[in-house]
Parts: sequence; structure tokens; C-alpha cells
Amino acid sequence: MKLHIATPLEKHTVEIAWLELNTPGGNFVIQPEHVPMVVTLSPLSEVSYRLRSGKEEVKKVVGGIAHVERDHITLLITS
Repeated sequence: MKLHIATPLEKHTVEIAWLELNTPGGNFVIQPEHVPMVVTLSPLSEVSYRLRSGKEEVKKVVGGIAHVERDHITLLITS
């Protein structure tokens, strides 16, 4: 599954196995074929994900939104 990350200063795409989002409605773990949705990220939270290589990465988020599709996720964040 592709993860597109866009911030005011950069944008890049990585291949991931899963992604964990912190939202005002709770935490979500997103895997391939997840139901499509758009969610607001919790202010001053973290987004965690595992790359296809097995390495886990964490991004600190000041705010943003996540647009989830069945085969890709787009994060528009301020970090």
C-alpha cells in the first residue's frame, strides 16, 4: 500500500504494510483494503507506520487530515 505524505515543505511516497493514526474519535490501524474514509488527526499526536522492509517509522504531527483509500493513504500534515 502506498503512503503519500505532504507537508508545507515537502512531499514523498513510501510503500507500507500498515499505518496507525491518532484521531479525536480514537486510534485506527490501517491495512490494505481498509474501508475508505477521511479523518482529522489529533493535534500534537504521532503517526506510526511499518515500511515494506520491516522498519517502523514515527512522524510527529501538529495537525492534519488523512484520506484513506483501499490501496493508498494521503496524509496532509503540519509537523
